[in-house]
Order: sequence, then C-alpha cells, then structure tokens
Amino acid sequence: MPLLPGRNINRSAPAWGAESAGRHRRRLNWAPRLGAAVMLAMSVLGAAPAWAADGDSPVRWSVGPANADGRDGRASFELVADPGERLEEHLAVTNLADRPAVFVLQSADGYFTEEGRFNMLADPSQSKDAGTWVKIESEVEVPAGETVVVPFEVVVPANAEPGDHAAGVAAALVRTGQGEDGSADVGVVSRFGVRVMIRVSGELKPGLEIHQLDASYQLARSPLRPGAMVARFELVNTGNARLQVTGTVTVQGHTVQWPSAGANRIELLPGEARRVEAAVGQVWPLFRVKTSVEAVPQVVALEGVEVPSLPPVLANLTVWAFPWPQLAVLVGVALIAWAWLAGRSRAKRRLARLLDQARAEERAKLSTPAASPHRVVQR
Repeated sequence: MPLLPGRNINRSAPAWGAESAGRHRRRLNWAPRLGAAVMLAMSVLGAAPAWAADGDSPVRWSVGPANADGRDGRASFELVADPGERLEEHLAVTNLADRPAVFVLQSADGYFTEEGRFNMLADPSQSKDAGTWVKIESEVEVPAGETVVVPFEVVVPANAEPGDHAAGVAAALVRTGQGEDGSADVGVVSRFGVRVMIRVSGELKPGLEIHQLDASYQLARSPLRPGAMVARFELVNTGNARLQVTGTVTVQGHTVQWPSAGANRIELLPGEARRVEAAVGQVWPLFRVKTSVEAVPQVVALEGVEVPSLPPVLANLTVWAFPWPQLAVLVGVALIAWAWLAGRSRAKRRLARLLDQARAEERAKLSTPAASPHRVVQR
C-alpha cells in the first residue's frame, strides 16, 4: 500500500510523520552548524504538510521501505540479524510536490510514547543502541513528483545483546533564510520516517511485571446506584523481547478489558514501562473490595523466528470502599423511623393517661355517697 504524506497508513506498524516544532528557529552559521540545528529543532509528533524554503508552496513527501527497484509494500523494517552481521536495506523517499526538494536523512533510537505511538529521539546524537547501527547518507535531493531509493546499511555490533532493538530512519525538510544580521536562519519544519525493528539472534527471555498497582473507589451520584473502581498500574517489560500486552480488570464479578476499544495497542520494547488505567462500573461499596488485574503478554512474532510464550501476569489489591451515601440514607431512614415510633409511643402514652384519668374520674363519682333529702317539719 503506498504511503500518504503526513498520515498513518498501517495501524500495526505505521510510518510516522512530524509537525513543525512551532516556530522553533535557531540562528546559526550555515555550513558548520546545520547538523546541530537539525538535531536540536526536530520534532516527531503529528503529521502535516511541510513548507518549501521560500514558503511559496507546500512540499509534501512520504517515505517507506523499499528494495533497489522501489517500494516493496512493507509498512516497516522488521529485521533479524546475528551479532556482527551487516544488512542492506533501502528507503524510498517520494517528493509529492511540484518542485524539487532536499531532505536530510537521519536515524536514531526508537521508543514507544505513553500514548502508544512509535517515535525516535529528536537528537540522533543521543542514540546509544540501534539508532547507531543504521548507516545512511546525510541527505538526498528528490525531483518534483519522483521517488528516490536510498540504500543504507544496518551494522549489528559483534557484542550486541540478543533480543529486540528499535530505531527509526527519517527524511526531514530544512527551511533556510537570511537573518537580520545576514546569518543563516535555520529551522526544521518536519520529518517523516519509518521504524526499524531489529531482532538480534540468541535466546529470547521475555518478561513482564505489574508494578505500582493502585485503585480508588468512585461513588455514584445517587446512593441507590453502584459506583466504579478505577485501577491504575504500570506494565514493565523486564525481558529482552518486544511485547504486545492486553488484559482485564475484574471487580465483584464485573470485568473490563484494556486497552479499551479504539485505543492504541500496548506495545513495549525491552526495558520500557507503560501506565495503564481502567475503570470497572457496577461496583457497590462493600467496605473491602478486591480488585484483580490480569495482563496477557505476547512476544511479537517475526517471520521464520520461533518465539516463547508467557503466562498471564496477575496482581490483586483490596481497597476500602466506604458506603457513606448509603450509610447516610440508612441513618436518615432510621431517624425518621425512630421519630415516627417515638411519636407514636408518645401518642399511645398520652391516650393511656387520658383513659386512666377518665376512668379515675368515673370511679370517683361512683364511690361518692348520694346526699339525703331534707324534710320540712311544721309545728
């Protein structure tokens, strides 16, 4: 599939682009410091059209894996090599503009961001691993509307450790202009590149651990509805193989999967870590609530290479979840019931007193003798 400029094409292993780092500019003497300016000003996030040197029209371009004759349909470089081996590869740089352009070519160590996107170091001189293994020309001029195939080598050191190593190779467009003092004003608009994954032969020892597991209970707005448990943890690749990780969080029999639908998959290079957060709904605050996390790692398979399997990694945590709203409702209901019962009891006692008083008065009347009639005697 041809690569479009400034847009990810393959979700599993996309070429990646870079937007301008704002108006990041650095005034430098052109010849001796161009390389430093390129390295310092580079940014690799996003994707957008880059602009030609004079700014009159946009220059759009794309890059992709190729053979000596042109693009070969691969989305990225997935290589297997022995320590000390030299591999020959090709990068196709396509200029989609109506004017020629000169692109700076560079390589650097690769990594995955917290958002799960592949990136490479902005400053190639900071590379310490596979980014230093890639040997490519410093620049290439591509005529308008054409593609130039650039050969490069991957030279694996004889002492390279077995396992997966990541790098990126990119084509960047440099804009130049005159400063007020006549010096060259140099800035990098963007770069667009491809990831280079190298698996050095030897024993693969994959490993995954769950660190810093934490969870917190979130009360629902209504005390008559269940809340949610939010689990947070860190996945750490402790082995030497690239992993793809999925998993679940289970609370009170309710299970959610992570990463969620539509999110970037979790892929970890050796030594990398990734923070994960997952929320489980329909959870009642029953004081002590158990939260279970399961991570299922899978070693990324390369053609012709057998990979070991890993068992799921489990972690549990019990969290206090106090049902304060429900307790408040119960207390309120109890107070209302108590007040009603107390009022009813007082009414009964008052009625009993009135009845007792009435009976006492009636008994008093009955116990008093009647007065004798007086006779009048006339003499």
